[in-house]
This record gives sequence, C-alpha cells and structure tokens, in this order.
Amino acid sequence: MAHFTEEERAILLRSFPNGIIALDLEMTGLSPLIDRVIEIAAVKVTPFGEEIFDELIDPQIDIPQFTIDIHGITNDMVQGKRTLDKVLPDFIKFIGSLPLVAHNAKFDSGFIVFGMHQNRLPLGESHVYCSCKFSRYALRGCTNYKLATLTKELEIPLENHHRALDDAIACLKVYERGLKVFKKPDRKILNEGYLFKFKDFDKQEDFEIPKKLQALQDKVKDQEMIEIKYRGGSLKNQFRPVRPISFLPMPQGNMLYAHCLVSDMYKSFSLKKISELRELDESEKKVLREKMDKK
Repeated sequence: MAHFTEEERAILLRSFPNGIIALDLEMTGLSPLIDRVIEIAAVKVTPFGEEIFDELIDPQIDIPQFTIDIHGITNDMVQGKRTLDKVLPDFIKFIGSLPLVAHNAKFDSGFIVFGMHQNRLPLGESHVYCSCKFSRYALRGCTNYKLATLTKELEIPLENHHRALDDAIACLKVYERGLKVFKKPDRKILNEGYLFKFKDFDKQEDFEIPKKLQALQDKVKDQEMIEIKYRGGSLKNQFRPVRPISFLPMPQGNMLYAHCLVSDMYKSFSLKKISELRELDESEKKVLREKMDKK
C-alpha cells in the first residue's frame, strides 16, 4: 500500500533525490539517557518506491502507566519482542546513509544515537532534519507546531497519533507540505530544518549524567521545578528556576532540555555548565506557578 501520492513523492525527491526517511519512536519517557524505546518505525521514500520499518521493542523494564495512557502500548504487547540491541542493526541497515526527518527530532535521534553508542554500532552518515523546526519556517500561521495540530490544519490523515508508524508517515507528509511552499529546492531552505548528522556525535565520548546531577533524574521524570546555577547565559552563575523535561545527547555534549521559568522559553543547558542544584519548597513552587499563570 502506497502512503504517498506521485506528486508528494516528486516534491520530496526534488529536495532529497536519493530518498528520505521519516522516523518516529515511542518510549517509556522523553530522556534518551535514562528512558527506553518501546516502538520504532520509519517510512522510506526513494526513486524506487516506499519501504516500511515497524517493530515493537521489549524495553526490559515496566512501561509507566502515564506513557501507556498516551500511546496505548502495554507491557503484554512488548513482552517477548526483540530488544533494542537486536533491532538497531537492522534499522541501521534500513536507513543506510539516507537523510532522516522526525518531529522534534532531537528526541527520536537522541535515542537512536545513544543506542548506537551503547551497542558500539557505527553512527553512519545520515543527516537529521526536524519537521517541527522546518514547519515554523515554511508553514507560518499555524495555531502551533505540534504534529496533531499541523495534521489537522493541513488536512493530513492521522488516525493513530502516538503510534510510531502513523506519526512517521504524518511527519513526512508535513515536511512535504513545507517543501511544496517553495517552487524549487534550495539548500538555504533545507537548512531551516537541519539539525546535525550522526557522525557529528563521534566527538561525544561521555554519555553519562555527572554524579553531582544525579538528583535531576527524578526531577526530569516528574518534570518537577528546580533551580539550577548555570555558567552561561543572561543569568551567568545565578540560580534560575526551570522545569526539566529531558536529558538529551547532542554533538557538543549532553544537555538538559528544560522550560526556563525566567524567560518562559524552552532551552538546552549543557550539563557541563550546570554547577549546582537547589530544591524548591512548596511555597516557592506555588509562587512560580502563579507567575506562569499570569503570563
């Protein structure tokens, strides 16, 4: 069954003549450095047609109920399935050196890179693009740039949101709609969605969370507000309140992805530059929530 029309394939291939792959994962949480993959899917569009990769994965830990409520993948569904170390070599073979696109690709690609590192697998030459980042440039005027919102406003079918294959197909269709806005392919335009290539992580040797930041792990899981002292930015060496969301591997080092409650922006903070943590009591958290509600 073809998921893309001839016109959609032509628009994708004029910018990516050798082909492109859309990737989506379902996970036990949002942090590649501490959470596990439970489903991996991808759709490949090349001059020769379409191919699908779709597999449930046994994470070898219990899936938290709050994530089951999102994607509907239960512990029974993954029990006895192949583990990520068995699946990744097949996935690497599937993608070859073709470019990858995902929605909020830092998260999906982070899990793949970390899995490759853990299992001593080659990183490959694939370039990674983000359909969320590209949509903000090419599809201005949308209500927001969540995948569900984009598919609704662009009238792209998405029946099983938060299942990997359906989201991967929808992601690539969103990217195609963004490319369609422009009459001809242009490297400057493509760069608006570009993040990095897998090979850029060759310089990344340490994927561990520093011992002094171990307390952040529970805060990330619960997205609980905390203060960090950061050696950089506008509040250099001062405490700033954040709501931590994820530990992300990046080519320049491991990052804390968090909602900065001072700027009301989502930012990446280098773990190497976080010098100190400070817990907030309930009264301080209440004050911060009230401030955020007023914005």
